[in-house]
Amino acid sequence: MSLHHKVNHITDSLLTKGEATQKLPLPIVITWYTNRTNVQSVVHSHPYYELILPLYGGVMYSVNGTLVHLNEGELIVLPADVYHYGKYDISTDVSDRLLAQIDQAFWDTVAVEAPFQELCKLQIPLVFSATDVAAWEIRSFFEQMDLSRNVKDPDSRSILYGNMLRTLFVYMTESLHEQHAPELTKNLLVEQAVSYIREHFTDPELTVYDIAKDSFSSREHLSRLFKRYTMKSIHAYITELRMQHFHQLLREGKSIMDSCTCSGFSDYSSFTRSFKKLHNMSPSQYLKSMEKPEV
Repeated sequence: MSLHHKVNHITDSLLTKGEATQKLPLPIVITWYTNRTNVQSVVHSHPYYELILPLYGGVMYSVNGTLVHLNEGELIVLPADVYHYGKYDISTDVSDRLLAQIDQAFWDTVAVEAPFQELCKLQIPLVFSATDVAAWEIRSFFEQMDLSRNVKDPDSRSILYGNMLRTLFVYMTESLHEQHAPELTKNLLVEQAVSYIREHFTDPELTVYDIAKDSFSSREHLSRLFKRYTMKSIHAYITELRMQHFHQLLREGKSIMDSCTCSGFSDYSSFTRSFKKLHNMSPSQYLKSMEKPEV
């Protein structure tokens, strides 16, 4: 498979919590992702909006405890700071996705304009049908958006990005009230559990019992449902949220120990083992790599 314009192409990217917390280098970043062996991402959120278009092979996303089955040609819009997790269908050997990542402040600045206010500070994912996406020629439009990065004059590039985002908003607003009903698998108990975890994951005393008690459920029943609807165990879900929080605090200048403690990790040795498994280096080595100047 090839794109008409040479969009930045990444194969089998293993997203880390550190990468998820980074801000975008430009207001709009277009990337073509291919998965051949890596079938899943980590639980994460971004400080930007993310528009995902599967080109080949479907994707299953867990978004705040709801499963969204995204088919080829459909488009999902994930709001900024929404926790999600992807599982990619590589049963046909490959999964290809085209992503548009859009800076949160840039999105909201344009979305406050009168025709687009329904898109301002978006809180829930939107899914648009393959029919509408094809009619908009979104794949080609994303490629055109990517060309904007080649404009050298910052003011001209900013104008171009703004006009292209407005055009995208026109497309989305036209179809918003006829929005495609995605194939959802929801469970209110799991959604409540995910909400509770998001509010309390930095508490080192948080247990599955606490989460089950809040949702008036047994630990065993909740654990089974949670795995089914999020594709993660409760323990793994909490650990991945804590790890992303650790990376965010580290980037804000906190020490390794303070970042670890404030993220809910009570056992530093256990945290270090998990970190090494994820990054193939110790937290101190990772911090040194962050401090290296870019070449």
